[in-house]
Amino acid sequence: MTDRELEQLCTDVYCSVFNKRKARLEACFYPSKAIRHTIHLKRGVIRIKIADALQDAPEIILKTLCTILLLKLFKIKVDRRLYKAYREYLHANSHLFPESKHRPPNPRYTARGVYFDLEEIFDRLNRMYFQAQLERPVLGWSLRKAYRRLGFYNKEKNLLVISRIFDSAKTPLYVVEYLMYHEMLHIAIPTVHANGRRKIHSRHFRLKERQFPDYDRVQKWLDKNLKKL
Repeated sequence: MTDRELEQLCTDVYCSVFNKRKARLEACFYPSKAIRHTIHLKRGVIRIKIADALQDAPEIILKTLCTILLLKLFKIKVDRRLYKAYREYLHANSHLFPESKHRPPNPRYTARGVYFDLEEIFDRLNRMYFQAQLERPVLGWSLRKAYRRLGFYNKEKNLLVISRIFDSAKTPLYVVEYLMYHEMLHIAIPTVHANGRRKIHSRHFRLKERQFPDYDRVQKWLDKNLKKL
């Protein structure tokens, strides 16, 4: 599909979705190392950019994607079936898209904190709960204090991070161990794909998470002390 054809398709979708005859709309494909798309409204003109990896996608998929973008632009709830159809297409045709090149982890990440050593904790929990089967990723305390994202695991960068607010004399060891255990479960338990959606915390994941010996005590401690760190 050409840029001109894409622009006409998006215009038709706009008129259909919003029951309007005309729209000041521009659309094009653009080189992208990832499957990312943008939509902006500036000075009365809607500008849509679609990753060129979808240039040969079926028209129905491009219409679906355009509908999603337009609805999100105007803050209208998107029917989950649209997301499902789009994600299923991406999943089924992932071999057609270029692999994303991820930057290596920031060298400023360090596992040794003032009070806790994340490598020592990872290795011990790996032996206790995972039969020493997990390969140790790059471990580090977050570069900034984070109160909402207490930890995360990035598979592409092979990076596991715990919020540095917990590297404190106020934090019990079992709390840091739980946070590490939670992120290690992300390594051990693959993400589930169901009905076109990614489910990071599956039922199996939640079950294993609650098997952590101090789970309830950790939750009570976090509820009481998180804002004090």
